[in-house]
Amino acid sequence: MQARRVMSRATFEQLRGPAALILIAIAAAVLWPRGGAESASANPTPTPTVIVGIPGGQVFPSPTPTPRPTPIPTATPAATPAPTAAPTEPPTTPPADGFTAQVLVCRSISGSTCNDQVTTLPPSAGAFTTLVLFTDAIAGDTLNTILSGPAGPQAGSPYALQGSGDGYFWSQFQAAGLPSGDYVVTATRNGVQVAVTGFRKVGR
Repeated sequence: MQARRVMSRATFEQLRGPAALILIAIAAAVLWPRGGAESASANPTPTPTVIVGIPGGQVFPSPTPTPRPTPIPTATPAATPAPTAAPTEPPTTPPADGFTAQVLVCRSISGSTCNDQVTTLPPSAGAFTTLVLFTDAIAGDTLNTILSGPAGPQAGSPYALQGSGDGYFWSQFQAAGLPSGDYVVTATRNGVQVAVTGFRKVGR
């Protein structure tokens, strides 16, 4: 009986090593990954490096690139400046503009056309029109005509020009009741006389 126990332990010692190897081989066969899909699932996809926006419209700012060093420009010797003449004082009197004017006395007008220019006004005339033709006016200029004669001075209605350039201005006067005699019509621009004409009123 003693001999059997010794032999059983020796046999056990001999079989323990191979049995351990067999168990390791079985475990490796069971746990070893199989197929391309299983192998791919074992390796996680690398995290992308592109910066993208998040839902809701907010966008992460892109990384700020490293600024490149600015090259230092080479200094160029400055050229010797040429001597300049002393500034000339501007004229104290502004040059005269090219405004010109002509004044006419008319029985009536059609735009800038004088119909039946008056040199002698008959007693039957009820009214007459003064027409001022001008060139090179400036926007804002105020034009007017003044009637002077036996009845004393009578000013028309002043008119401020809305634009610059050439044009015409008219003003109407009542003739009824004017005493006979010679009359002078003066055209003014901003209160300054620019043209003169005259006519004679006959009868009453």
